[in-house]
Amino acid sequence: MKIIDKKKFREYYQTNRRSIGIAGIFLIIAYGIKMFQIMFSHDTEAIISVPDSLYDSWMTMGRYGLIFLKKIFGIYTFNPYLASVLMFFAMLGIVVVWGYLFFALSEETERYSKVSWIFPVFFLTAPMMVEQISFLLQAFEVCMAVLILGIVLLMVWHGIFAEKYLWFLPSVILSALAFSVYQTTVPLFVAGAAAGFLVCFRKRHRSWWPVLFQLVGVFGVSFLLYEIVNKVLMNSLGITTTDYISDQLMWGSVSVSQCVENIWNHIYQAITGQGFYYSVSFGIAAILAILILILKWKKGRKEFYLYIIATAVFLLTPFMMTILMGQEPKMRTQLCLGFVTGFYFQYSVIWFWEAGKKLTRGFAYAVLCLAVAFGFHQGTKAADMFYTEYVQYQEDVRLALKISNRIDLLDLGEHPEEPLVFVGARSPQLNHSAVRDLENIGHSFFEWSFTTGYGSFIMRNFMASIGYEYNSPTDEQIQIAEQAAPNMGVWPASDSVQVVEGVIVVRLS
Repeated sequence: MKIIDKKKFREYYQTNRRSIGIAGIFLIIAYGIKMFQIMFSHDTEAIISVPDSLYDSWMTMGRYGLIFLKKIFGIYTFNPYLASVLMFFAMLGIVVVWGYLFFALSEETERYSKVSWIFPVFFLTAPMMVEQISFLLQAFEVCMAVLILGIVLLMVWHGIFAEKYLWFLPSVILSALAFSVYQTTVPLFVAGAAAGFLVCFRKRHRSWWPVLFQLVGVFGVSFLLYEIVNKVLMNSLGITTTDYISDQLMWGSVSVSQCVENIWNHIYQAITGQGFYYSVSFGIAAILAILILILKWKKGRKEFYLYIIATAVFLLTPFMMTILMGQEPKMRTQLCLGFVTGFYFQYSVIWFWEAGKKLTRGFAYAVLCLAVAFGFHQGTKAADMFYTEYVQYQEDVRLALKISNRIDLLDLGEHPEEPLVFVGARSPQLNHSAVRDLENIGHSFFEWSFTTGYGSFIMRNFMASIGYEYNSPTDEQIQIAEQAAPNMGVWPASDSVQVVEGVIVVRLS
């Protein structure tokens, strides 16, 4: 059986155009404001103002694929508008490629074509994906990595069913590239492979054990290749891995019981839909998975225990990083949650309809109605998040202008030689329509100030990204600013911006 086939792809496109269009409409609802408004969130100020520093930090995190993709697409010099547009088209590519993957593996293509919008809508408009895309500096590249994984799995399944194992070679290379863009693609590969296994398990096959070994083998070799290339690059460049990722590991830092409690709390929150980011849709998806498992069990099937294992692995992929770290990971890394939820809502509609009984078809319609409701709610929630980012960005621009105007009153010239130091932080005011207490979105560039030096670096880079450029301070000059700040007023007081011993000091709090 061929998976990569022009005739089959043509059939997919002709029968799924409506679903692709529906998914596109949801993407416009969710990401329209991001595409058509020039705005950006944290770290993007660095790629505009100090790109070399930002790219160096990516290398120390093993994300050399990000730099590689920027080079080959000719977008090494960052343009926020171009990044937004390319991100959107990459998302459309995800809709098509992953949609074709599940279409090619499915036997019930007619029913699939009517509901194939469900998976991409849940996956691409999930709040976790929105948090990820808010980091505009890597939004296109991360979407490309997800798109590449879809292509990889197409090649892997084609190699398996057509018994043309040379397809595994480009699969390994492309998988390693995807892993090097963003490490969250590692559990996403596992989720994609498990989802494909669940879809095609009903097909007649001599034995599923070789298929399982081939999937695991491609994954293992791909990850090994990624690690080898990473080690070679670091040794050749004389750099070491940053503590950014290792510092998030709780195992060994706190008690085992605390780590287990952290893991359980994350799973419980995700299933019950606690907080802004989580939804009961995942809990419903898990129930649907178990229900299908029970109904399939009654039918009986050779090697059915492999289907059970695949289901368990698939449902656990959103928590792989949680288990590895011993705590809940950052929201923007939890891409598998929307992936698993969307897959099971789509898979359940098809499976219950195929069962052919009146009761199960009623289940199919019920799940479809829930998919429409959750999908629309998720799309509007994504739009709310980006509107919040827009409000925060506009407020930061106005604040930067006011600060620059106050510095001009110090009569230091249009381009002062004196370095700029910010002491303290300032939270955004936002408005009543904005969403508050999000992980990253809605937080001001003038709010991140763990230390005076760190905060000044971010705030100064943001001001430079919109045209207000000032010199960097030395450690001694930062100390001068910290010592002077207690005797100054807090912004916007008239004495909150001063020149002290050749240093421009702005006290925000």
